[in-house]
Amino acid sequence: MSLSSHYIQILDMQFSGQVSSQEFEDWLSQIQVFLDQGRAFVLIMQTLPQTEFPEDYREIQSRWYKSYKSLFFQYCLGLARIAQDEDDRIRLDTPALQQAWQVPYFVSLSKTDALDWAVQRSLCKTQIT
Repeated sequence: MSLSSHYIQILDMQFSGQVSSQEFEDWLSQIQVFLDQGRAFVLIMQTLPQTEFPEDYREIQSRWYKSYKSLFFQYCLGLARIAQDEDDRIRLDTPALQQAWQVPYFVSLSKTDALDWAVQRSLCKTQIT
């Protein structure tokens, strides 16, 4: 008999208030650590009401994503978004966003549902032989 166990990390990112460019880059750097170490993870993202992002956040994210997308596809087991309300859920749960991330993608109104989904994603990668 052999036993092989693989664990993953659930990264629970919550944006609130005035997000600076540096804070946004720091958030990406936290993900980058997992990519550089070859560690699998599931990403949960939530943006609280009245959150304001810096003007250049899309540019920062695009540049980072281009540099790390192959590693992101390899190690990100899924992305769960927690919507603020039903309108936000509809906005986040589109084929275009699902295709843009190119990893399993889930949108929920509930953090509990997002965490349950993240655990299920991690179980898909656990192997016992």
